[in-house]
Amino acid sequence: MENYNKLYNLFNDYIGWHLELTRRCPLACPACLRTTHYNTMIKDPKLDIDIDHLKDFFPKKTISEIKYIFFQGNLGDPIYHPQFHNISEHFFDAQNINVTTNGMQSLPFWERVLDTWPSNSQITLSIDGLQDTNHLYRVNSNWNKIQLLFELIAKKKRKCEIEWKYIVFEHNYHQVEEAKNLAKKIGIDKFRIQRTRTLDPKLNIKAYDNPEWFTNIKVEYEEALSPFCHTGDMHYIDAFGDYHPCCWWADLETDTRWTPINIKDNTTENFKRHFIDFTQHLSDYNTCPSVCKQFCKKIKNNNKDMITPNTQLNRSIIKL
Repeated sequence: MENYNKLYNLFNDYIGWHLELTRRCPLACPACLRTTHYNTMIKDPKLDIDIDHLKDFFPKKTISEIKYIFFQGNLGDPIYHPQFHNISEHFFDAQNINVTTNGMQSLPFWERVLDTWPSNSQITLSIDGLQDTNHLYRVNSNWNKIQLLFELIAKKKRKCEIEWKYIVFEHNYHQVEEAKNLAKKIGIDKFRIQRTRTLDPKLNIKAYDNPEWFTNIKVEYEEALSPFCHTGDMHYIDAFGDYHPCCWWADLETDTRWTPINIKDNTTENFKRHFIDFTQHLSDYNTCPSVCKQFCKKIKNNNKDMITPNTQLNRSIIKL
């Protein structure tokens, strides 16, 4: 496997950060870890990241150096952090900023977002169907709130880009075209079809794959890694303020080769040294952590300038 020592310079500036702001979420999606492992996985289902610790760790003067900020939680929806506006606006000078959410907030909340979020930002709405199907997977979702948001998007000027992310299931695949047309009608910029991940067969939710949508799924892999973390992408801070190489490590991996460290009274330089110590475990595919093999296996014969881990193959994005 390629010697990663020569790639360390790519990590100097921590070009991308994935932040879990909170573990609050009103939904009970059947494949979500907060639903399937609630009693053992969540220490406090209303836990919020400390805003002062976050701002101290990311001083305002350094924000413009960050390639992107991505708000999305393993176990919570970022828009339910009580200080979401304060936090998100702190990062507006980042080169790119994104939030992924179920979209169910009040109209005043969304009016402030659409009034203030800049042109370098994107709102990704995770809505898996229409009025009669979205709630089948996104249990407890409220279509009336989603409808009000759609009406606001249709009439309100904004600078930010909006994407509709649609996970395809057996119960909603027939509505993909209708949803895409609705997205275009109300002025949404992109429509993303997301392939269903492998689900527990005990769930009453079935995946649906259409080869016309996901033609790139059938690929071959090398016994090698192309990890996001090594190019500075996807470095993850959870709602406890703990740092992980990526979101798949947090709550999913118990390998002792990574020990989380916290943002409180800490610096990016300390994080960098901690990460570089960890990368020694990525040099041998046979002995590297299992979560790295699962999510960052390298695509065989891929263009060397466009290395893509397997986690990015499950989507098809349409510009409307």
